[in-house]
Amino acid sequence: MKIAVMSDIHGNLPALQQVLDDVERWAPDEVIVNGDLVNRGPHSLACLQLLQQRLPTVRLLRGNHEDFVLSCDDGGHDPEHYAYDLRRFTHWTHAQLGAATAALRDWADHIDLSELDGGALHITHGSRLGNRDGISPRTDEADLPAKLGERRDLFITSHTHKPMVREFNGTLLVNTGSVGSPFDDDARACYGRFIFDAGRWRAEVRRVGYDKARAERDFATSGFLEQGGALTRLMLDELRHSRMYLGPWMRRYHTAVLDGEITVAAAVEEFLCSA
Repeated sequence: MKIAVMSDIHGNLPALQQVLDDVERWAPDEVIVNGDLVNRGPHSLACLQLLQQRLPTVRLLRGNHEDFVLSCDDGGHDPEHYAYDLRRFTHWTHAQLGAATAALRDWADHIDLSELDGGALHITHGSRLGNRDGISPRTDEADLPAKLGERRDLFITSHTHKPMVREFNGTLLVNTGSVGSPFDDDARACYGRFIFDAGRWRAEVRRVGYDKARAERDFATSGFLEQGGALTRLMLDELRHSRMYLGPWMRRYHTAVLDGEITVAAAVEEFLCSA
């Protein structure tokens, strides 16, 4: 059995195209997208359509960014409010997806198989604690039992944009990294290859080069950079430098923005000047 697992595509169409080429050459039995196909990037709808065209049997799981987009259905967000720019890019994605947004509600948030002898596995975007509760190379072992839950031979996670392969209490624990925006100082797209043979799993984190200059241009030509709010500047810099900027920005400015002490645009400018 051969399984390809990719995640965190975030609307990066040229990265997805190259990863799909690589996956199809490898010819797995199954392909799974482990959340965050959409949002945080310029071409969510095109990425969804490309997957559906090239891999009609692909299994799509929901990540935190699918949930963010779906939350736009609920309304109640005033575009004139000073905190709206925290969500403006997600509303832009929601509008881009249009009727396709409804399909996101049907995606499961995990796959769990326990009947394989020596091959039981769990696949989820974050961990058993939720799709925003990730597992990275820096996660302390004391925190892993709660995150992993009932033991499986293979546990596949994503979300952190940082690939990882490690063993823990008989479980092969793999983070597949990110197709669209890696945060480990390696600009290449990243996904996971998994082979179950002779009663055990083997895993490989696969890196694939792509036209990153085109991906950067897409931020502007799609309208995402201009219309998606100031936070898209941080997302573009994340793509350029293969490092996280939005997380540190949120820890530093989120409360101040919600309290009306600073605008999102001013906070982004201040952050970038100090980075």
